[in-house]
Amino acid sequence: MLEWLKSYVRKAPTPFVAGAEFIYRLIPPKLRYGKGFRDALHLLEQSEHWNHRELTAYQEKKLEPLIHHCFANVPYYRRLFDERGLKPQDFQSSEDLKKLPYLTKRIITRERNNLIARNMGSWRRDPAHTSGSTGSPFDFYVDDATLSMDRALALRHMFWLGYRKSDSVARFRVFRFSNPNKLLEYDRVGRELRLTLDRGDERELAQTADALNSFKPDFISAWPSCLYVLARWLKTNRRKIHSPRYIITSSENLYPHMRETIEVAIGAPVIDWYGQEESVAVAMQCAEARGYHIQMEAGYVELVPRHGGYFEIVGTNLHNFVMPFLRYRTGDLVTGSFGTCTCGRQHPTLSGIIGRESDLIVTPGNTVVSSLGLNFVFHHLDEVKESQIVQESLNSLHIKVVPWNKLGTHTLKTLEKRVREHMQWDAMDIRVEQVDHIPRNAGGKRPFFLSHVQLHDSAVMQVIPTASGQQN
Repeated sequence: MLEWLKSYVRKAPTPFVAGAEFIYRLIPPKLRYGKGFRDALHLLEQSEHWNHRELTAYQEKKLEPLIHHCFANVPYYRRLFDERGLKPQDFQSSEDLKKLPYLTKRIITRERNNLIARNMGSWRRDPAHTSGSTGSPFDFYVDDATLSMDRALALRHMFWLGYRKSDSVARFRVFRFSNPNKLLEYDRVGRELRLTLDRGDERELAQTADALNSFKPDFISAWPSCLYVLARWLKTNRRKIHSPRYIITSSENLYPHMRETIEVAIGAPVIDWYGQEESVAVAMQCAEARGYHIQMEAGYVELVPRHGGYFEIVGTNLHNFVMPFLRYRTGDLVTGSFGTCTCGRQHPTLSGIIGRESDLIVTPGNTVVSSLGLNFVFHHLDEVKESQIVQESLNSLHIKVVPWNKLGTHTLKTLEKRVREHMQWDAMDIRVEQVDHIPRNAGGKRPFFLSHVQLHDSAVMQVIPTASGQQN
């Protein structure tokens, strides 16, 4: 669809948008999304059981025209090639990408116009933007091939979990309903229940639980923070809801305490998906839920060693010719491979997703502690509805807590004690505050940890055991 037409529809009155979307969804997906989507689905059907050699050969085949295109049509990359005396023929394998420097968010912001391919008309550009969860949102463009691959991968993930066309899905997102006071809406065409859980008050949570019981979805797809609040409410109120076959989480860090609480309260396994708006790397869990399968069909992924044995994901989108991102630093930290999955798929694997580098706590002693380890401090504290940890400075942590009713003195002291024991740094000022509401960010997400402290490469990773004995 033309960019100007999309922009016009987005700015139209909400009832008009809802009507246009209803008509649009009547079109079968293979026709609605066009040839690019059909081609992507066909590729993923073929590559489902490719071995690693075949997957690598596919990446090499995709990289060759991308490199030539960047050299001939993208001013930013042409300048890089010229400065380094490089020609497209100098890139004979994916390993040769290392001849180029990393692409960062700062560079994209500065060089935005020079990263747009000169031979790609505006009608081929689809606007996209990051949500700014790292504090640095930016706008960019993707093309139909990128969108098609993203949609096809999302469908592949559902198929991995046994999805059928007759199955129903409940989706938690920030939806634009025709009535701004509505919390949910049923899409009869797509057999989809759409829910927006914003304030998470008693009325919203009760209505959400009732809707899920009535709808009885086969799958639930949501941000972890939404389902975590719902799961805590279900436990507190001793409510039971219909259990779907699977719960799919994405877009936010899935902390261990969140996964455990959600699975127990809703009664279904949680399967996580990793990706980003820039679409340079996609990894997803299969039904085994042991780790994450890197989707080599979407992008070439490098794992760059970072603090404490973690790796940063650096990705190259293989499909976006409108605004190519080569060797893009995502800022996302992961653990290494766990080997071949018992599901038999040959995609390389990741043991776990740690989160962004901005999810690391920097201590006054210039050591770094993963906020992932702080998930356990809220275990078995039934007075807590939701929470957020904010590092305001090198010397201070601010723990925001929304209670169901009111926090008791014992809970406040327990929280502070657990955080202090985990940090092992007495000089830090740790402040626990009861608040009425934790707002979502511009992208609709509610991160568990926020930091206003810059992480420097000189910082040393401190590995601290959690209460369960696991290391973070």
